[in-house]
Amino acid sequence: MHLVSVNDVTAAVEGTTLFANASFGVTSDDRVGVVGPNGSGKSTLLAIIAGRREPEAGEVVHRSGLRIGWLSQTPQLPDVTAMEAVLEADPAAQAHEAASLLDRLGIDAGQPCGAMSGGQRRRVALAGTLLAPVDLLVLDEPTNHLDVDTIDWLEQDLGRRACGLLMVTHDRYVLERVTNRMLDVVPPPPGVEAPGEVIWHEGSYSSLLEARAERAEQRQRSSARAQNLLKKEVAWLRRRPKARTTKPQFRVEQVERLREAAGTEEEARPLELGTGRRRLGDKVYELEGVTLDRGGRRVLDGVDLGIGPGDRVAVVGPNGSGKSTLLHLLDGRLTPDAGEVRVGGTVVHGLYEQEASAPRDDVTALDTVLDIAPHVPLADGRTLPAHRLAERFGFDARTQRTPVARLSGGERRRLALLHLLVAAPNVMLLDEPTNDLDLDTLAVLEDHLDGFAGTLVVASHDRFLLDRLTDRVLAVEDGQVTEHLDWASYRDWRERRTAPAPAATTTVSAVDNRERQAARKRARSLEKRLKRLETRREELGPEMAEAADDPDRLRRLQRESEEIAAELATLEHDWLEAMVD
Repeated sequence: MHLVSVNDVTAAVEGTTLFANASFGVTSDDRVGVVGPNGSGKSTLLAIIAGRREPEAGEVVHRSGLRIGWLSQTPQLPDVTAMEAVLEADPAAQAHEAASLLDRLGIDAGQPCGAMSGGQRRRVALAGTLLAPVDLLVLDEPTNHLDVDTIDWLEQDLGRRACGLLMVTHDRYVLERVTNRMLDVVPPPPGVEAPGEVIWHEGSYSSLLEARAERAEQRQRSSARAQNLLKKEVAWLRRRPKARTTKPQFRVEQVERLREAAGTEEEARPLELGTGRRRLGDKVYELEGVTLDRGGRRVLDGVDLGIGPGDRVAVVGPNGSGKSTLLHLLDGRLTPDAGEVRVGGTVVHGLYEQEASAPRDDVTALDTVLDIAPHVPLADGRTLPAHRLAERFGFDARTQRTPVARLSGGERRRLALLHLLVAAPNVMLLDEPTNDLDLDTLAVLEDHLDGFAGTLVVASHDRFLLDRLTDRVLAVEDGQVTEHLDWASYRDWRERRTAPAPAATTTVSAVDNRERQAARKRARSLEKRLKRLETRREELGPEMAEAADDPDRLRRLQRESEEIAAELATLEHDWLEAMVD
């Protein structure tokens, strides 16, 4: 059933056109994910479709009698109890249905909305949106402020619903498993004075990424051709013929165009972040019998825990269970009421807090970065200018020159994260680092952290990030810290806890768990080596083509290519064995 038609819609904010001439239709079978960089207009597009704001041009036509469920990023609730607010969204609903939904979202039904945090109010609004019968759900960041358990439940709930869906979310598992169509809100390239565009894509999030990759490969092929032409043009210019006065200027302009076409392929590659001279020793953190009370509640009760060099640890658990408290204990900002936290003598840790934000200041964003360090150490011993790392995290030349006081809240959070990376600690403690990051910036962050040479401890509700970056899961719940192999193992453990006890149970011993963790760490190490060899193999093709007239160099490159092929075969076999283990 056709639900909505979007016809040549143009949207602007504060005089700036975000996108123009967007046209598409949504049916009851469509589950549409909306993606794009921060500030590209995703929320504006959803508000226009939901009828909450008018477009600058074009029109949105709703089917007659269309019922829309709308969740904004900043919902407005009346000053009543949570139960009353949810029932106001659907007066025909039963109180027990509303109570069950609120309980699933971790909200006390009798709590006044006026006394709630922003995250709690969003969960109440989400409950009201999900409770009412609708033909089209329009959800702007429904996973914000939800713990991983609740996101897992929401993903399953949305997957079962028989209505149309339009959703902005940064949770890639939700996008991949729930959606079957994508809207890609694409801003113009930096420095180009033009509106962005909204591209309709038939398929899931992963198929959208594949389509982007194909376009990137086409650009890369064009870039390689431009690089070859560029070399010839530069060589020609160095000869600088004097007789033809008009042609050199034409050639100079040609070189500039070729430089732009050649792009900055090297800068787009993932970096393996280093720790400078601050090498980790044999010990990082040891907790023995740690007990801590906060606000009259026992958050940790006799916890024993060890985290070693190179460990990549996820911290999970329900909201309020004590994940941030554990990170603050490791960082030294909190001391236990009983027990001991021992920190290795070589540890230099950096903490990125859940509400981290660069303080407002009149100095530029780049100056705050350069005050920490002008260069960032890489794992291979090289360094990267700090402003280049800033570019990778969405701070173009104009934004780098902008005073911090004029940056948005999301930009200041990104800047605080950049400050941590530039400082190059050998232990990173990250508390919800993905908040306010768009999917492209998330991918950049993960690429860089994937090769981080130190110890990583990350508390996050982003299951994709946890699966990609970590090989140990610490669950904080009811004062205890339990260890699991990965997110799926933790989820199964929680389900077993709440299910009726079977007649006999089979448990995985601590030794088995450690062996599986060791195998996963080995697999990750092999993956990094495979990636480096694959990259080098791709580079050899153009190099051998250039060496066609140099037999000695060509033979060296051919030998290197054969050695890489042999090593790749061995490493792939080892990787498969590690994954099976």
